[in-house]
Amino acid sequence: MDWRKAIVDTVGDHGGLATRRQLLERVPRQVLDSHVGRGYLVRVFPRVYRLRNCVEDDALTLRAALLHAGPVAALSHTTALAVWGLRPLERPLHVTVDQSVKRAGAPDLLVHRRLRFEPESAQCVQRRDLRITTLPRTVIDSWPLLPTVERRPLALDLSNRGLVTARHLDEALAERPNVAGRRGLRQTIDLIADGCRSELEAHGVLTVFRHRSLPPSVGQYPVQLPARRIKLDRAWPEVKLAVELDGARHHTSPADRRKDLARDRELAALGWVVLRFTYADVLRDPEGVRAKVLAVYRARLAQLQVS
Repeated sequence: MDWRKAIVDTVGDHGGLATRRQLLERVPRQVLDSHVGRGYLVRVFPRVYRLRNCVEDDALTLRAALLHAGPVAALSHTTALAVWGLRPLERPLHVTVDQSVKRAGAPDLLVHRRLRFEPESAQCVQRRDLRITTLPRTVIDSWPLLPTVERRPLALDLSNRGLVTARHLDEALAERPNVAGRRGLRQTIDLIADGCRSELEAHGVLTVFRHRSLPPSVGQYPVQLPARRIKLDRAWPEVKLAVELDGARHHTSPADRRKDLARDRELAALGWVVLRFTYADVLRDPEGVRAKVLAVYRARLAQLQVS
């Protein structure tokens, strides 16, 4: 019997990877252990093998992780973030299984157990032929593993791109109420619900616009212009006062400035007053920004009372 051919065929039939159980269905245990010992078969993770001459890339390693964890597993945490295309793939890899599954990890693989985890339910999706946790759940799981400075900007960027919503993050957080860093996560979800779509807006809301001296404002307030519908960064619709926060990436070129001024003129024609502040304004002089907004708010309120 050509055992080597049987091994090659078995690995080939399963896409370049085979579990120990799959191999034992075709070859005796002694033959299998001999090929592993001589390096003809290479262990990727416990009980998961590839051929020696097979190139081990990220896709193969991720498939091997799922094979090791079993059919009721999904890639999760920062590993899922990498599959979503949001971060580079890092070690160790992460997979999640149900609490009832008894599966040990490995030096480069962490197995997380979750109560009532159902990979074939709406908790997971298929991406690049890999089962991974949904994006909101991935963000919640990854939160304590990410550097602190990356956490809120990532969530805000995903919200700005329409990939997650505050409601979906809330639902995912309800499934993991004891996640580390919950306070900052809860605040970030609240900022998203309040209309923040960038770190500049979040910083402005926390340091300026939620101050007790200012009346409550509305984030991403919609206004219908003659030819299009826009959203204002912050607004006090009762006095038609808007604040636009100009980040470093945008609003700096002459073309950007012309667009901003044209938009401000359209808003003025509808009775709105627009105040613009830069990141430097908000960062270096929050009290000055707050004072200017409050002064204009009071002036607008007085004008409306007179009229």
